[in-house]
Amino acid sequence: MHRLLTLVAKLPLSFLQFFGAFVGELVFWLAPGYRRRTRANLCAAGYTHKSIFARVGRNAGRQAMESIWVWYRPTETVLEHVRVDEKAEKLIGDAMRSGRPIVFMTPHVGCFEVLPVWLAGTLYKETGRRITILYRPPRKKILRAVVGDARQAPGIEAVPTTLIGVKRIIRSLREGNTFGALPDQVPSKGEGVWASFFGRPAYTMTLPVKVAHQFDAIRIFAWGVREGDSWKVEAEEWTDPLTGDIHEDALAMNRMIEHIIRRMPDQYAWSYNRYKRPKGAPPPEEGAHR
Repeated sequence: MHRLLTLVAKLPLSFLQFFGAFVGELVFWLAPGYRRRTRANLCAAGYTHKSIFARVGRNAGRQAMESIWVWYRPTETVLEHVRVDEKAEKLIGDAMRSGRPIVFMTPHVGCFEVLPVWLAGTLYKETGRRITILYRPPRKKILRAVVGDARQAPGIEAVPTTLIGVKRIIRSLREGNTFGALPDQVPSKGEGVWASFFGRPAYTMTLPVKVAHQFDAIRIFAWGVREGDSWKVEAEEWTDPLTGDIHEDALAMNRMIEHIIRRMPDQYAWSYNRYKRPKGAPPPEEGAHR
């Protein structure tokens, strides 16, 4: 599998995006369950015009192929396709140079895989501060090593969503490094709370807000906007005070995620089953928080 993906990544990025868009739209129209969930999630957020449905399907396919390209290409090659918004460059640069703990949060928008690569390829060399990122190991054994190993690079430490991974994040922050999370990823039971997301109860991970509160960390939302065969890094600091009430803080985090998604709704992963109930988690009616 590793060899196959390495060969795939040697193809031009523009071709992979074109192929991904074709497959993404095809899957959208041929997979009824996938299509229903995507449409339901879009409509719940107020996006009901049919023109966005196909665009979302195409972008989902692009994102999948882009991830392979980003994982298996040299950092220098990836950075040739990245430009940084001036405001984001200053915000992230100042935070990295401050020495303070930082929690980066990147929703499933655009090409979220490019953020750690850009950070490691630029500011890690200057500051020596790496980023530790969480990833959910795939169920299929053949993919576990691929997904985990592909994300490892100088300046990037990928750890699984397990107790061992969480301990590694805490240790890394104490060592002066940073933490990056996908805050709209559905956590396992006991690792989240129910909080409104586009008006519907969503089981929401609490680790980013817990860690940020514990370390009094700088909180930065950062993402990569797709622009043809390149990406623009944008960022916004989340400055609202954390209350320490995990339900209130998780709800506030979801509000920030919604704010970012509405800036580029056709680049969000609407097909993701954001509203599922993890096995063993309490039902929403017992813990939903609006």
